[in-house]
Amino acid sequence: MCGIAGYAGLNDPALLERMASRMVHRGPDDSGCWADQSAGIGLAHRRLSIIDLSPAGRQPMATGDGLVVISFNGEIYDYLEHRLELEKQGVRFRTRTDTEVILRLYERYGAGAISKLNGMFAFALWDGRARKLLLVRDHAGIKPLYYWTDGTRLLFASEIKALLASTLIPRRPNLSALESYLGFLWVPGDQTMLEGVKKLEPGHYLEWQAGRMTTQRWFDLDYSPDTSVGEAEWTDRVRETFIRTARRQMVSDVPLGAFLSGGLDSSSIVACMRAAYPDRAIKAYTARFSVGQMASEQGVDDLPFAREAAARLNVSLHEVAIEPDVVSLLPRMVYHLDEPDADPAIFPSYLITEAARRDGSTVLLSGTGGDEVFFGYRSHQAMQRYALLDRDPTGLVAGSLGLVTAVGQQLLGRQNRLVRRATKFMRGLRAAPGVQRHLELVDWSEPGVRSRLLTGQAGSGHGGERSLEQAINRYASTFHGQGAINQHSHILINTFLAAHNFLYTDKSSMASSVEVRVPFLDLDLLRLAATIPESFKVRGRTTKYVLKKAMEPYLPRDVIYRAKTGFGVPLRHWIQTDLRGAVRDLLGPATVRQRGLFSAPEVERVLRQNDAGQGDHAYLIYALMVLEVWMQTFVDRPGEMVGL
Repeated sequence: MCGIAGYAGLNDPALLERMASRMVHRGPDDSGCWADQSAGIGLAHRRLSIIDLSPAGRQPMATGDGLVVISFNGEIYDYLEHRLELEKQGVRFRTRTDTEVILRLYERYGAGAISKLNGMFAFALWDGRARKLLLVRDHAGIKPLYYWTDGTRLLFASEIKALLASTLIPRRPNLSALESYLGFLWVPGDQTMLEGVKKLEPGHYLEWQAGRMTTQRWFDLDYSPDTSVGEAEWTDRVRETFIRTARRQMVSDVPLGAFLSGGLDSSSIVACMRAAYPDRAIKAYTARFSVGQMASEQGVDDLPFAREAAARLNVSLHEVAIEPDVVSLLPRMVYHLDEPDADPAIFPSYLITEAARRDGSTVLLSGTGGDEVFFGYRSHQAMQRYALLDRDPTGLVAGSLGLVTAVGQQLLGRQNRLVRRATKFMRGLRAAPGVQRHLELVDWSEPGVRSRLLTGQAGSGHGGERSLEQAINRYASTFHGQGAINQHSHILINTFLAAHNFLYTDKSSMASSVEVRVPFLDLDLLRLAATIPESFKVRGRTTKYVLKKAMEPYLPRDVIYRAKTGFGVPLRHWIQTDLRGAVRDLLGPATVRQRGLFSAPEVERVLRQNDAGQGDHAYLIYALMVLEVWMQTFVDRPGEMVGL
C-alpha cells in the first residue's frame, strides 16, 4: 500500500516532491520521483513496503530500457501466477514485487494487461514508446485515485491534499454535490466536494496522450444466475473459493492480522484464514465500547461475539478501547478523509488500525464488502419483501404497516431504533420500484429538510432531488443480468462501497500506515457470487444464506445467525454529549451565515427537533459538522489540519 501522484503537461519536478511529502503516512518507508521533461510527465511515489522489502522494490519503477515507468499503489493477489507464466515465456525478473509483474504484463499486452489483474490497485503508467499516460483504478474502487485537469494540464494523486500542493487548483466547494452529500453522507460517482477535482471511477482507466484525455471502462460484472446448481454445491463452491481467496490475500513479507468485530463478515474472514493455515499464529483486533453505549444505539453489543469467534478459531484477540476524544480527533479524521464523509465509523477504524500498527501488524484483512456481495443489508430484505407486497392488490398489508409505523412514531418517538427502520421501509414501499426504492432505502435525511436547509449560493447551485436520482441512475443503467436485488447490490457496490466504505477504510488505515485488504472483493469470489441465484443469497428472513451455510463448519451458530449490526459508533449519544459543544460552535447562526451555504434558521430548527426527539437528525447534524470542518481544511486552507 502506497501513495502515488504526478502530472502531465507540466515541467515541475519540485511539485512532485511537494505532492509526495503530503502523503508520508501512506508510505513512510521510502519515496521517489521521476520526470521526463521533454514529455511534460512526472511521477511520484511514497512506499509502504509489504512485498520485497529490499531497495529493488523502490518506485517509480521502470522497465530495463526505461521506456515504461510505473507508480503503483495496492496489491496484485495473483501476481505469483502471472510471474510463473511470464517466466515460462522467458521473462527474467529483477525484483520479487508485484509492481514489476504489472510492467512485464504491460510490455506484452498493453492496456489489455489491466483486465488480467486480480487485486486492489491504482497506478499511473507512462508508456514512452506510445507517448501516453495511463491512470488505472481497480474493478471495485478499493484504492482511491483523484485527478484535476484544465484541458492542457493534468494532476493526479491518491489523496486530494497532495493535489493541493499545486496552486493551479482553485479551492471552491462543488455546490452541485451538496444535495447528494446531505442525502447519502458522501459524494457518489466521479465527483468530489472540491470543484474540478474528480475521482477516477471503479473499473475505469484514463488515457492522456498529446494533451487529449479520455476515460474508458475496463471491468463489467454479469449477474446471470446459474440455476443448474443446488444448495449443497453452492455452499461448497463458496467455502472453497473463500478459503482460496483468504490464502492468496495473506501473502505478505510483513506481519499480518485481521479485523474481528464479531459480525459474520469479519468472523468469516478469520475463519477462512484459519482454514487456510491451521497452525499459523493469527492476530485479530476488535473494538470495545463503554458498557451499554452500542447496545443502546444498535440493540446489541458486538464484543461478546468477537470473543466467542476468537476462542473458536484459536486466534489472539486484541481489544481496542474506543473512548476517543471525538472533538480533538474530528479534524484529524476530516483531514485524512480528503472528502467530507459523515460516517463516524472512521473513528473505530482509525483507532483499531493505529493500535494494530503499534502492535506490529502492517496488514489487516477486513470483512468490508460482504454485505454488498452476499446480500447482508436490511435493504436486501426490504427489496425481497417489496416484491411480495407489490402482489397484494388490496394494499391492506401495506396500509396496516403504515398505520403501525405512524403509531410507533407517536408512542416511541422518531429516534427509536425500530421506528427508524420501519419508517425507512415504508418510504421505500410507497416509492416506485427500481431506482426510487433504492434511493429511499439509502437516504439518510429527509428531502424536505434538505430543501429548506439549502440557501443562497448553495440553493442556486445544487441540483435538487434530481441530483440524487441521477447519481443512482448512472449505475442502474450499467447493470447486466437479472434480478431487482442483484441490481440493488450492483448499485451499492459502485456507490456506497466504492465512494464511501472503501474511502474511509483506505484513508483511516493509511493514516496509521496500515494496509487493509478486502477478500470479499477478490475477483474470483465476486464473480462466483454474481452467478448465485438471489434465493440462495437471501432466503426468507435469512440474509447471506449461502455464506452462512458455508461457514457452519467453522463458526458458532450464534455468531453466524445473530442479528445484523453495523460497524459504527454511538453517534446519537455523542451528539448529545461529547460533540454537543462542537455542534454549537460549528453550526451556530454566526458560523452558518458566514459560510453562506445553509439557512441558519433551518439549521437551528434541525438542532431543536433533534434535541426534543421530534426528528432523527443525528446523521444530518454530523454531516453538517463534518462539512464545515472540511471547508476549513480544504477550502479555507490548502489541505491543512485545523483545530476545534
